[in-house]
Amino acid sequence: MPVAGARPRAARAGAARQLALVPLSTFHLVARLGSVSRAARELGISQPAVTQQIRRLERSVGLALFDRIGRRIVVTDAGRTLDTFAQRIFHLLDAAREAMDSLTGLRTGRLDIGASRTAGAYYIAGLLGRFKQRYPGVQVSLSVGNSESILAKVLDFSLHAGLIAGPCDDPRLVSLPLIRDRLFVALPPDHALGEKRAISIQDLRGYPLILREPGSATRRLIAEAFQARGLDAAPSMELESNDAIKSAVNDGIGVGIMARAAIAQDLAAGRLIGRPLREPLYLDFSLVYHRDRTASPVVAAFLALLPAPATKRRRGNVPAHAVGRGAAGPLEGGRGT
Repeated sequence: MPVAGARPRAARAGAARQLALVPLSTFHLVARLGSVSRAARELGISQPAVTQQIRRLERSVGLALFDRIGRRIVVTDAGRTLDTFAQRIFHLLDAAREAMDSLTGLRTGRLDIGASRTAGAYYIAGLLGRFKQRYPGVQVSLSVGNSESILAKVLDFSLHAGLIAGPCDDPRLVSLPLIRDRLFVALPPDHALGEKRAISIQDLRGYPLILREPGSATRRLIAEAFQARGLDAAPSMELESNDAIKSAVNDGIGVGIMARAAIAQDLAAGRLIGRPLREPLYLDFSLVYHRDRTASPVVAAFLALLPAPATKRRRGNVPAHAVGRGAAGPLEGGRGT
């Protein structure tokens, strides 16, 4: 005898079919990218096919998931609610796949890691190299961007973890301190400030600054230090890579401020002069991952390769295996980017 108020089995099965995974996955991708065309390119299908899947999902839930304003699409309130659940669903599917992979002894699987540009260029290579040496069958993907973009991808579960610069106080994330590097002033070989053993922030007044873009932890750290002394760190040029800044400095366009590891090879080759700031500024690097992310054997294996005393290590030590190319000996060790 049916239980009062219970839905018939056929109705329940119909509801399950309404949220088919393929349209839901397509909707989740469009919501994340904010573009039907970009989603179509990533999926390798046509835009009409993407639109058809979205409309199918909207019909099944009986609600509009996007507002179409001209050529733009905006996620509706209903869409945002559904996307929250979709994110959890696909995170659990990923976790299930990773759990199955673990049964083969990590002979397969996938690790998606992000790194800020400085971390990606100079620090992450050693860790990923050791991981691949131990687990050659696991596919490793490295995404590089500024710290804000990497944090956003960790928060939306696009990345398993990220090595980022600057403090990370988001309660949704676990932050493991790894590396501390001191900021140096980068100068062309014949620059007048090169005669000084250390350069103060006041010394930089009147010289054109070449700095990283807004959103970079290095840029934020420099701006805060200048503001604390009543100065404006407005750059004469903004560039999105350390290599571009070093090239501009070498050409005599201005002076740069960046992590010592970023200029170590250039100092050794005589292409640049590097001087520490008299007011020490340190760029900290941490590995962050989502607190609510389901434990993954692949991620657990990666975390196991981190230096055991990472959260207790005294300032002044950086594990050699945590430093990739470009580091000139031990850095200033401590908390992470």
